[in-house]
Amino acid sequence: MRPEELRPMSCSEDADCQNRPDDHENGAQPDTSPVELHSFVLCKYDEARRRGDIDDWTDHSDIGACFDGRILTAEEYQRTEDRYIAAVDILARAAGASHFTLRNVFLHSPPPAWLGEVYEGRIVDKTSALRMLRGHMSGDTPAARFESEKMCMTMGFDFYMHVQIPERALASLDEIEDMGLFVLEGWEQDDDEDEEKLVSRHADDAFWTEVAEGLAMRSSAQQQEARTLVVERWADGNLGRRLWLVAADDLSSVAASVKRQALISAFVDPEIHATSRDEVAHAVEAVRRAQSDDDCAGVVVFPLAGDRELLTVTVGWDDPLPDDGGLPPGQEFGVFPWPAADAVCLEAVVPGGDGCVTARWVASSTS
Repeated sequence: MRPEELRPMSCSEDADCQNRPDDHENGAQPDTSPVELHSFVLCKYDEARRRGDIDDWTDHSDIGACFDGRILTAEEYQRTEDRYIAAVDILARAAGASHFTLRNVFLHSPPPAWLGEVYEGRIVDKTSALRMLRGHMSGDTPAARFESEKMCMTMGFDFYMHVQIPERALASLDEIEDMGLFVLEGWEQDDDEDEEKLVSRHADDAFWTEVAEGLAMRSSAQQQEARTLVVERWADGNLGRRLWLVAADDLSSVAASVKRQALISAFVDPEIHATSRDEVAHAVEAVRRAQSDDDCAGVVVFPLAGDRELLTVTVGWDDPLPDDGGLPPGQEFGVFPWPAADAVCLEAVVPGGDGCVTARWVASSTS
């Protein structure tokens, strides 16, 4: 994938105010002096390789494979990885960026023990950011965008690294080119991002009361107790969220359990189809058929006899149907479609310890 095919993301200010110092690496606040940032792409490919005229490796998993008549060795890969990390360190020092906010975090696997909990809005120091970037290149740490008011960086696909730096750091680009990396200009920003609606409402008592009132109205209308699906998300990916299915009386316990800076989406009384363990695959297929390709983001399966925090299996639109070995314990299951992007819901962000919100989340509905 080429740089022009990647969707860049602008470095924007936090939606509310900064997280408390206890949430930051070494208790430090992030860089907050706004400056104009210039966008570039760093890569290891010359023009012929960028055009695809010469085959080249693009991933850690390519070690041992042959490209343009040469075997990629672990040593060569390591030298290239070292170049990228050194380049970012040079730019960060020139920009005066010492701390970064994690954005667009994607948890595809558990983070390593040294990193600890990873979530949208967490602030890490430069040393941790460089270690995360190195780990991401080899698939050992979560993917994330690193933002500060002085510098932003993202490791994209195929070893194209996107950076945004202030004017005072531009002279350092010559040093990076001398190291063997190529600096590409002309990376245009995506105007659509400015139109995204960000969630800035706090998940406070008033928010949970509104969710409870919606449940009460739904219960009264259908003359039986309604439940709400609460999706708690601290990062993208299956390991960055929890699902709760609760009645109004249980909302207070959920409110006390959610993580700071998490996005809370409350969907009142979702349509859940009950099925037996033997019929789960057929139930998932039926839900898929009832959805269009655009609407179906996946199907959620959970044991009906479980706790209010759901032990779920999410089956994607193109995933194979679940078999018995892929299901959690239980004999009776509930099945429902993952809420569509335009599904009606109430959304808010859990404040940090000081009552402020730093996590930036894009709204999934207009309600």
